[in-house]
Amino acid sequence: MDRAAIEQWIVKNEWDMFQKVRGINGRAPCQDEQETFIIMRISQFESMPVDVITSYLNDLETAKSCGRNLVMEKYAYMMEKTDPEYFVSIKEVLPRVTSWTRTLAAQITAQYMIWEKEVGLRYPNVRKHGRAASGMSLDGTTSMENYLCCELMTYSEMTLMLLLAHIKAEPERNLYLISMEKMARAYGYASLEEAEKVLS
Repeated sequence: MDRAAIEQWIVKNEWDMFQKVRGINGRAPCQDEQETFIIMRISQFESMPVDVITSYLNDLETAKSCGRNLVMEKYAYMMEKTDPEYFVSIKEVLPRVTSWTRTLAAQITAQYMIWEKEVGLRYPNVRKHGRAASGMSLDGTTSMENYLCCELMTYSEMTLMLLLAHIKAEPERNLYLISMEKMARAYGYASLEEAEKVLS
């Protein structure tokens, strides 16, 4: 299976899982925005090495065969910070995250946050349209840091180890920047530089 096919299968699996997520207040408006979902997810996976996304596709298919919904689990884990009281009421039904998985997820997230700062300095107008880097935004949206770390906690240890190995081998290869560049093109800009000028 080539890269494009792997990415398409990942996004199809994730979209199907996303459609089954039900928040405290029911279905969210973003669950009807398939085009936006596809652009954001494809942009992320296009930045990752092919062995990483191949492993992650296997994670999704394994989870599906066990009746697990990785997208739901990601949003549930985020509530540990966004709604701690509610999280206490659901944490017992969530898969246990091992200390090793948490360590790997934290290390990868830390590198992404370094990359995020670099992107924010170079493209502040583009960056301000995304999630807050850390903490909570004024509208209550979770941060990039929390969102990413909780997503990584749904990955298998194999996928996380492969991703971290690539990051350590090429720390100067800013995967977040690559993802943002691909997203800018998907939205019709010639480059991130053009998007930065238009959004200024």
